[in-house]
Amino acid sequence: MFLRPKSSVLGALGSLLTVCLMYHILNLSITEQYTRYLDSTEITNYTLLENLLRPTDTLVAPTSMSDIHLSLQQLKRLTILSKQQTTAIVIKYQSTEILQLQLDAISKQQNFLTPQNIHIVCESEKEKEEIDGYSVTVNGNKNWFNHIKPDVKSDFYIVIDNGVIPGHGYFNFVLGLLNTPLFHHSLLGTEQEFTNICQQDQAYSVTSISDIWVLRREWFNTLVSQESDNISDVLSLPSILLPTSDSDYQLKGNTENACINVDGGILFYKDKQSDALDEMICNFAAKNLVHLVSTNGISCHHDAVIIHHDTQDSDRLVSKISPRVVIYEEAHDMPTFENTTVIALPTKDIPFVSPWITDLSVATLEQWHTPQINLIVEVGGKRSDKAKKLFSGLKKAHYMGDRVDLSIVMDEKSDEKTIKTVNGFEWKKGVKNIRHRISGVHPMQIFAEAWYPSNDHEYAVMLDDRIELSNSFYIWLKYNVLKYRYQQQTSSSLLFGISLYSPRIIDTDPSGRQLLIPAKEHSPYLMQAPCSFGGALYFPEHWREFHDYISARLTDQATVKRGSGKLHLFKDSLLTVAKSNKWLSSWRKYFDEMIYMRGYVMLYPSFGSSYSTVTSITRNKKKQGLYELAEKLYNVPSTDIVRELPDLEFLPVLDLHGKQVDKTVLTQRGHQLQQKFSACAPNKNNKHDPSDMLCPFNQLVQVPIDQTSVPTTTIYVG
Repeated sequence: MFLRPKSSVLGALGSLLTVCLMYHILNLSITEQYTRYLDSTEITNYTLLENLLRPTDTLVAPTSMSDIHLSLQQLKRLTILSKQQTTAIVIKYQSTEILQLQLDAISKQQNFLTPQNIHIVCESEKEKEEIDGYSVTVNGNKNWFNHIKPDVKSDFYIVIDNGVIPGHGYFNFVLGLLNTPLFHHSLLGTEQEFTNICQQDQAYSVTSISDIWVLRREWFNTLVSQESDNISDVLSLPSILLPTSDSDYQLKGNTENACINVDGGILFYKDKQSDALDEMICNFAAKNLVHLVSTNGISCHHDAVIIHHDTQDSDRLVSKISPRVVIYEEAHDMPTFENTTVIALPTKDIPFVSPWITDLSVATLEQWHTPQINLIVEVGGKRSDKAKKLFSGLKKAHYMGDRVDLSIVMDEKSDEKTIKTVNGFEWKKGVKNIRHRISGVHPMQIFAEAWYPSNDHEYAVMLDDRIELSNSFYIWLKYNVLKYRYQQQTSSSLLFGISLYSPRIIDTDPSGRQLLIPAKEHSPYLMQAPCSFGGALYFPEHWREFHDYISARLTDQATVKRGSGKLHLFKDSLLTVAKSNKWLSSWRKYFDEMIYMRGYVMLYPSFGSSYSTVTSITRNKKKQGLYELAEKLYNVPSTDIVRELPDLEFLPVLDLHGKQVDKTVLTQRGHQLQQKFSACAPNKNNKHDPSDMLCPFNQLVQVPIDQTSVPTTTIYVG
């Protein structure tokens, strides 16, 4: 009797306790993010657990915002996520297509609540009419969002500039960082004002953030009351540039922004008395991370320029930065560097280098000293005055501090005055070598035998005393070689040289000389013809191939005398579509054959940018008067300005007659000609071996019955 009431009371108390416990569990599940297992007594708060298990290095607060050097992985572990925060989006309108991409990116944000409002701001009523279904306003002011009234329901405002498409994880990433004590009062972003730098390694403090801003409601309230659109200045908050990586591309604030190169880096040394390098430094800062050693900074502002004011301990600085390239004025006293490309530019050359040097990647700049460009000058007869003009141009030219060797070839007719001029010419840029012929030979031999490359990085510039040079002729050649031989190696295999001269007349048409009409007047172009006048640079592999080819052709011509009735191994008349086909003793005949069969081209400067001019088209003084009108066409104006070059695939291509064609057409024509000339099929992987162009066809040979040996002719190539 007594025990029964006691059991009933205990049962009632147990039921009440169970109800209370379930109430607290349900209440907690509403406010916190829990995972419930099959055993309902085991409840885990993973958010709290993740914070407790973080490495201790991410929890140490820096002494100031400028000391922040957290990696992307550390930042991701640091984030504190909350599903209670509400947001509003403000978008600056650009076009309906871009707006749709922006709205898609917003809808695909990971672990992100649907925004309370989306405001779209246009610059005109016409733009407003293009948008339907959203809150749209018109504001053409500098501060384009200052008319929007803050909504008390929104904890954050995400302001997106025109054309900006955020990554799908960006909102969650930045909001999670803003919930931490470390970044609670900071402007965070992956895009930087003035540049497209993507910081790959660590977060660091910058002057301002651009493109997209995640703002607390109170910050947005402050901004809309101001006329200025400089968010960082108005709010007086530290701006932190967050790192990004290819594997976490969706954490990027603007996926439309291409990252600039921060691999390695460029180090500039700047003398406090000179600002010659300022333009170059500022241009580089738009594409590369730049370190500057200087006591007085630079004239432009760039967050991509890290200035080091301590100019004394250079060894420690270089060890810390590990720059891949160092650039400085030649007059500056510099320490020695190991395993680093050092470019010392003379002060007078810098204005002619600054406009284009930033077109070269850091990897290409590391090859700055790899190409060795030699000058080959042909001087002949009694023309000391012509030689003086050419030598004067060579002396005034800009060589960017390079070593440039000079070889002067005099013919047997050079008089005492000419020899004295050549001997007296002082050359300080490199080694000066003089050669003098003792007997007359055909100009073909003088030209073809003037140079033979010792390696694949040795280039020759063929010049003669009929031309005058621009002061920037070497700069033009060096830039072309670096860009098309070392930066675009895969697309330049058919390019055999660079012309200094921009011709107005072409001499390849069998019917006579023709005016050359440019495909694009202000663009360099590729043409299937070498430059006979005006000077040109030749590539080593193609020059060796030419030597092997012409040697085989001339040997065949010498073996079988004309009129003997015996057959040549190769056709004498081959490239009938070219006038040079009839120039039996000219190097052009054989060079034109080779480049036609191979589909090779030479690069020429645009019509308004010749880097040499022809002063006379004949060396015979008695005949110069006969060509007075023609010489005016050859004597083109030259320039000292070198501009940034297009990529090779964007250059117009002309055939040997100056007609615009596709590169594939040149290759097809060459293969068709080779099939008529050589028994071997064209070898696409010939590696500049002309053997496949020099396979003779079978011939019937009459042999007497009593003759024991069969007469054969062998031509050795290479």
